[in-house]
Amino acid sequence: MQIKDPAIPFDSVVVVIGANGFIGLETCEKLLSAGYKVRGTVRDLNQHCKWMGNLFGEKWPGKFELVTVVNFEETDAFDEAFRGAAGVIYVSTPIIFDPDPAKVVDQNVRSTINTLEAASKAGVQRYVLSSSSKAVETALYDDKPRNLTTAVYNLNSVLKACCGPKTDTFEWMLDVYSAGRTLAELSFWSWVAENKPPFVANCVVPDGNFGRGLNGPTSSNGLLKDALAGKWDTVLMSLGFLIDVEDTARLLVAAVAKSSLSNERIFAYYKHSAWNDLRQKVRAIRPDLVKGDDQHWRGKYLSNANEAIQRAEGILKDVGQPGFISEDTMLKSFLDTCY
Repeated sequence: MQIKDPAIPFDSVVVVIGANGFIGLETCEKLLSAGYKVRGTVRDLNQHCKWMGNLFGEKWPGKFELVTVVNFEETDAFDEAFRGAAGVIYVSTPIIFDPDPAKVVDQNVRSTINTLEAASKAGVQRYVLSSSSKAVETALYDDKPRNLTTAVYNLNSVLKACCGPKTDTFEWMLDVYSAGRTLAELSFWSWVAENKPPFVANCVVPDGNFGRGLNGPTSSNGLLKDALAGKWDTVLMSLGFLIDVEDTARLLVAAVAKSSLSNERIFAYYKHSAWNDLRQKVRAIRPDLVKGDDQHWRGKYLSNANEAIQRAEGILKDVGQPGFISEDTMLKSFLDTCY
């Protein structure tokens, strides 16, 4: 990965919050390959120190360290992690599915604001929030075309969570979760505008991430395994856009390191595929892995994000890539590391 216009010096420290996660691991790897030191935060140092040290330590000795941050809302929780750092990438915001909006929305917003305040106090130069496609829309297969731009937010889910009738259904909990991610990102932009911090802020918005698993079939790779196995009772969310996890990591690193990126909302979207599309592609490669019936959907997903996708592809080209990793290559990486 090539950073031709570095906003922060090479060999400086970038903090990755949630370094042990699916996207977090790739972000650490891409930062190290670009020439930066990485300080990752994890909730349990004993659980992750050895295997993550082995993963990155041999190739980049002395460039990677871990620190413990358990409670993202606690005052001074990030003081040690952010000390002397040039950049912060907040990869792992809380993933909470609960029918009570107070247990979801408030925690997402408070943890985001806490990291911003800590970054400002520490004198960080660059801050990147990894948001979620659920802050843009809830993917619906309803035959209605939608133009998704970087100005679009999922206000529909916010209205439902704030004003709608509370239920115990997954659909309700998805709206509550989406409201939490939407309000967390809006709070992020509002805080930056009001407080004018010493750092440059950017936001990357990932959708469905798949590809190689540096720690096995975790996160959305695990959902893909269940979809291939026909375990639809565990695959409850429909799929909008997808992207290879390595490309999402490259966009996060570009957002923290490239001086040409400032106050941008970058969609980590490549193309639309449904779960059944992925099953069909894998069936042609490894038919033994695809079991059960395809998922039944009545409508089609017709949202487009063409302008945002072109922007993301341009950023990838700026850091030395030919463009997005293809869907076929993404699936090959997934199969090679997750089976």
